[in-house]
Amino acid sequence: MNNWDSPFPSPEPATKDKEERNQSEMTGATFEESVNEFQYALRIEGKAEKTLEQYNYVLDKFGNFINDNPPLESISPLTIRKFLQYLTQKDLAKATVAIHFRVLRAFFNWLVGEGLLSESPVRNIKEPKTPKKYPRILKRDQVNELLAAAKKHKNQWAGQRNYTITICFVDMGLRLSELINSKIKDLSISERRIKVHGKGSKDRMVYFGHETYKALRRWLDIRDKKGKPFDETIFISQTGEKLKKRYVQHIISDLQEEAGLEDIKVSPHVLRHTAATLAVENGIGPFHLQIYFGWESIRTAQKYVHMDGSSVKESFTASSPVDNLNKDRN
Repeated sequence: MNNWDSPFPSPEPATKDKEERNQSEMTGATFEESVNEFQYALRIEGKAEKTLEQYNYVLDKFGNFINDNPPLESISPLTIRKFLQYLTQKDLAKATVAIHFRVLRAFFNWLVGEGLLSESPVRNIKEPKTPKKYPRILKRDQVNELLAAAKKHKNQWAGQRNYTITICFVDMGLRLSELINSKIKDLSISERRIKVHGKGSKDRMVYFGHETYKALRRWLDIRDKKGKPFDETIFISQTGEKLKKRYVQHIISDLQEEAGLEDIKVSPHVLRHTAATLAVENGIGPFHLQIYFGWESIRTAQKYVHMDGSSVKESFTASSPVDNLNKDRN
């Protein structure tokens, strides 16, 4: 009787046969085929479009460097090191070279996890060192000057909107895309919180203080006075449409000029960095900072802690292990 005539399923091949077949599949996979599978997997995972573009750019550059379309197993640690050396000789910034390395590491680690490669050629290569670069921020007096410039126009419809936008950036540390996409249905004024759709298609809850609460309440009171809005986002144009990124950037630039801050860089992203720094100065720790600002890595949050040495000192002074040994016994 042939196997396909049998009412019973065929037995599984022996484990050894499976391993040999898997090894054969590994050695048969080529670089281009694997890149296509990797890109497909990233899209299924919902990676942001900018992340996909960055991965595609790096892998395309690496593919051109290795020239042909070799089997994966033939890509060695030496190949990776030669590629990194090639990038360095092209006078690319160290941070850019490090980004290339991280993309390759993520790619080859994924291949190993998928069983398409026995081991990563990047496994024993250390990430290129990059100089510490702290985020650009505004000082407290500069933040006050910017908000003061925005407050001057609060008695106007657009002025109140622009002031509310500015204070939301400073108080909540929102990304520009998060601010313009925030919807009224996701805002709870009474609980002082808003759900935002963040980077990497991840939602998170963001909270705000009393001054932002007052600004948002006043803005929502006058929001619809220009007529029925076409869009359900919190911030709209005078024609009722969702604000565009460039329009909001112009709002901040105009306020920067009015506040006399032309000699420094002011943008929505700088205000986000500033919000994180002020939050650390006011006592927030790196773990809560990471969650609140929606960063994937704790290392990003730690940058802001390291920026403010006084906060670190005060935090340790309040929690010194030896100084607090007998606190509960008194």
